[in-house]
Amino acid sequence: MLRSILLPVLITAFLQLLTGCSQSEQKAEYVVVLSLDGFRSDYPDRAYTPTLDSLAAVGVKSTFRPSFPSVTFSNHYSMATGLHPDHHGLINNFFYAPDLDLIYRLGDNRAVLNPDFYGGEPIWNTAEKQGVMSASFFWVGSEALVQGMQPSICKAYNKSVPYTDRVDSVISWLARPEQERPKLIMWYIEEPDGIGHYATPDSSATYDKVEELDRLLNYYFTEARKLEHFDKIDFIVLSDHGMATYYPDRYINLNDYLPRDSFEYVFDGVPTLLYTKDSYVDSAYAILQDVPHIKAYKKEDIPERLVYGKHERVSNLVVIPDIGTYVHFRPQSTPRLAATHGYDNFAPEMEAIFYAAGPSFKKNVVLPTMANVNLYLIIATLLGLDPAPNDGDIDIVNQLFIE
Repeated sequence: MLRSILLPVLITAFLQLLTGCSQSEQKAEYVVVLSLDGFRSDYPDRAYTPTLDSLAAVGVKSTFRPSFPSVTFSNHYSMATGLHPDHHGLINNFFYAPDLDLIYRLGDNRAVLNPDFYGGEPIWNTAEKQGVMSASFFWVGSEALVQGMQPSICKAYNKSVPYTDRVDSVISWLARPEQERPKLIMWYIEEPDGIGHYATPDSSATYDKVEELDRLLNYYFTEARKLEHFDKIDFIVLSDHGMATYYPDRYINLNDYLPRDSFEYVFDGVPTLLYTKDSYVDSAYAILQDVPHIKAYKKEDIPERLVYGKHERVSNLVVIPDIGTYVHFRPQSTPRLAATHGYDNFAPEMEAIFYAAGPSFKKNVVLPTMANVNLYLIIATLLGLDPAPNDGDIDIVNQLFIE
């Protein structure tokens, strides 16, 4: 009952907050994108999120379909470049790159900072090349000198930085003198992914974290409203992927089925990448067909809808677990009891949030699920940039904007 009473008031207040007092048409000059890692699309229906609800009332709401695999690094870089992982080369959080004879591993700074892993053109490079200043606060890929470039302002990832400090930094960048002010800001918070992995997407702890983030958003927009040029800012709040609970009775250890010494490299989890010795590909594939709760593909047979398998870095066998299944390939079986992502990106559990509001966006509009590779083209269109080659769909993108 309390929610039903308060929500209309909050929406009205937030409408005023985002639109200001002037009824004249404003042209956006700034774009600020916030990613909340692992924010599943149905969390706002499960938790109390008045700020997000109000944002939807004054802007555009959709669900964001991640690219496959639905993992953090691949998808943040897909959003930045407008390319599927199969086209930009960051094909998973962990993988072997035969073209470099190197392993990419989340948490390995030498790999994360190596620009050779990153193909395509991130939107901050597109902006900087065309004289538009950009800034990144922890967005994946921005720390590496892709094409020899970085955003004009770039923060190296540090999980210990409090969320409110991140808000304050973003607001301070927007408050700079006009000639020193970035027109594109992309920033990142690693929750509710962390709590979702630990507590599952069905837990009160996860909902508490979602509500904490919603309160943070209220602080963010309240501070932004104090800027003189607030009515020239387009705001986007989104996520990279969803989350799904996994269960011990669906746990698979491939060590029970396959000899480990028949593989050059193994990256288990969701998905599992098996770099099989050439002489063992067919044998391994045949065995995997009888393993429960998974689908195993030769890279050339991966379904086209996943847009995966053409890049040389994709392993010759790819194991995609069913929702709720976790895969290891280890001497000891260690079933896990929480949640993860990385599954088929068309699964509803993998869908993420997308909210956008500001002078460029339609008001109180809900659009069908769209692919997250459209973000690059959305930003390029908002800032009037000539885009680099990308996988976005301009017809879908144009549906977001006021005509």
